[in-house]
Amino acid sequence: MSVFIRQLTGIRFVAAFWVFAYHLQGPFNVLGLLSLPVLGDVMRVGRLGVDLFFALSGFILTHTYLTRMGPKLRGGDTVRFWWLRLARIYPVHLVMLIVAGLAVFAQARVLGEVIDRDWWNPMDFVKNLLLIQEWGPNPERGWNFVAWSLSMEWLAYLAFPLLVLILWRMHKKIPTFVLVIAWFAVLAPLVGYGLGTSDPYYTDNWGSTYRIASEFTAGAITYLIVQRLARREDRVQ
Repeated sequence: MSVFIRQLTGIRFVAAFWVFAYHLQGPFNVLGLLSLPVLGDVMRVGRLGVDLFFALSGFILTHTYLTRMGPKLRGGDTVRFWWLRLARIYPVHLVMLIVAGLAVFAQARVLGEVIDRDWWNPMDFVKNLLLIQEWGPNPERGWNFVAWSLSMEWLAYLAFPLLVLILWRMHKKIPTFVLVIAWFAVLAPLVGYGLGTSDPYYTDNWGSTYRIASEFTAGAITYLIVQRLARREDRVQ
């Protein structure tokens, strides 16, 4: 299982590069790369790398913390978990938030313009600072648009200490076929949202919340299923 986890960790690089390529479609189009049959199609859906991240996070965090935090909710373990996760994502977020703000301010000064942007206000800055800008039905992504995914990851991290309590009991008491049913069940809200929206990015209204809640939890349940199957294979051998 440890080798398998290392392989999955490597997939994070693939997901990161996929998202990176997605945001460079403009330059790649100038170079004519988007006209290539396979490469162009893959780059156009690079935003799905974020969804891969969400599922991988659920899987890997469940592998790491199921036995540590699952049996019982402990304040010390919970705070330590939150601190470690925040330390992983927040420094870069803070730097880029400040850089984005300074870039807008500098552009306005150089061009002699007044900053006229809906998100240029203290309230939205504080939301971005606290990583809660994507929460709720009306997200505000103006300060640093790409940080919306970090805001969703932070929401998942805050909920994980409670989720892992449920996962622990599922891991101990629920048969494998019920785990499979649970996997489909947690993805059902996202499928329902997708069928009822015209937004191709699934970020309007509560779209981002549907994505993180469904995909992160599905990734966590996937770990339970894979672990169950791995144990069964070991017994057979």
